[in-house]
Amino acid sequence: MLELHDCRAAGSRRCDRVSEGTIPELLFDVAALLITSAAIRPAAEASSAPAGSSISQVVAAGATVNVPATVLISPAAVSHAVPISVFEVPQAPSQVSSLTGIALLSALSTLPSEEVASFASAHAGVIAGLLANPPAANEVTSWWSSLATSARDSLATSAPHLVGNLDGVPTTVRNDANRTWVTQSMVALKAGSRVVGGRALSLDTKYELHMLTQVHTALASKGGPQRSLLSIDTTGQGKAAIVIGNLDTADYVTYMVPGMFFTVDGQVKDWTADADDLYTQQVAWLNRLDPVAPGQKQKTVAVVAWMGYQTPDLTDIGSLDLANKGRDALARVVEGMQAERAADLPYTTIVAHSYGSTAALMALNEYNFSVNALAVVGSPGSSVQSAKDLHVQNGNVFVGAAAWDPVPSSAWFGSDPASASYGANAMGVSGQRDAITGKPLGASIGHNEYFDKGSESIRNLALIGIGRGDLVMKK
Repeated sequence: MLELHDCRAAGSRRCDRVSEGTIPELLFDVAALLITSAAIRPAAEASSAPAGSSISQVVAAGATVNVPATVLISPAAVSHAVPISVFEVPQAPSQVSSLTGIALLSALSTLPSEEVASFASAHAGVIAGLLANPPAANEVTSWWSSLATSARDSLATSAPHLVGNLDGVPTTVRNDANRTWVTQSMVALKAGSRVVGGRALSLDTKYELHMLTQVHTALASKGGPQRSLLSIDTTGQGKAAIVIGNLDTADYVTYMVPGMFFTVDGQVKDWTADADDLYTQQVAWLNRLDPVAPGQKQKTVAVVAWMGYQTPDLTDIGSLDLANKGRDALARVVEGMQAERAADLPYTTIVAHSYGSTAALMALNEYNFSVNALAVVGSPGSSVQSAKDLHVQNGNVFVGAAAWDPVPSSAWFGSDPASASYGANAMGVSGQRDAITGKPLGASIGHNEYFDKGSESIRNLALIGIGRGDLVMKK
């Protein structure tokens, strides 16, 4: 008897075994593996299936399949009873909720659009769990690339919040999906804001609506570079990431990671404005330092105003719990971009402030991904003992510490990256005259002026992000 079954790795999902004896509707001819029926669509073709290989095709539940007679099975495969996987039959929506990771994504991709939408609505907890513990970014990229265009469109339309927040999916797709979700959510919340039965909108709903309004406002480019919504989550104080520029094609990509007291509702507009200023300075420096001949294309940049983790407030500022979550989230988002752009990796920089620098240092020490440069300002340190312990190429680790900023010298969470023994490059933030343009630069005073326009700090951060650390003014 020729046996067919799901030969994916054990543990990813249960292995459904199908045989000629248990599926009488399928007629098997061992010589040609001709499967006949009133069928509608063909399975994937292969010239032969030697021992150790498989033929796979995803079909909708209840569908019939016609395999052309040109599909042959190697005699060796049959004689050695090698499992040949011809079908991955999706489970019913009621069974999909028990799946996780790539298995869940694969199952959803086989469902009709209306069933995906119904599933996402009825099993919001399952979707939230998947986003909280997503598959590896490279797995998501491979899965998404394997889908037909119609399946991608169906998922993005019927489950926009899921698709929009999966690291490994192209930015353009995520932006469209997230903007759709924001619009839909705002419409629903506004509809619910009308007084019904004498009761007004709850404070939680008002807060969520205001948060989404802030994000919507921050996305307005006002004639500047394009802005994309890379991620959005309105749970608690919220999480979001807005891209200035084109993340899918930029030659230089910078991730800005905020520190304590940052919330989407309160700071997403300001953080996006800071990212826009950094973007503008990087473009200006590229045009000045690397001019191109007429007709040639200048290199491009993208800056991500990343607020993808919950930052601490006064109640939990002394704990590393949120830094651990920030570490994991930052690693996922960078790995997602690098997986999506594996064939064309950009020069990647992380710029991190305060508590966010602790999360960034941990991510670059504990995860395997690497970046081209790292700049931390106002850092309370981490358990990392030396710049050499970070996955940053060519020693491009820069540290800025402003006068009257008590955080860097505290070394609250471990070694101070601003100390000489750490081995990082000291970055000037005191407000010197620009060594290239001769213009006076503003000084950063205290803990919150590192991203001020016209400051020495933002000037140096811009140069670090385009690979010109050699022009950074020293402390």
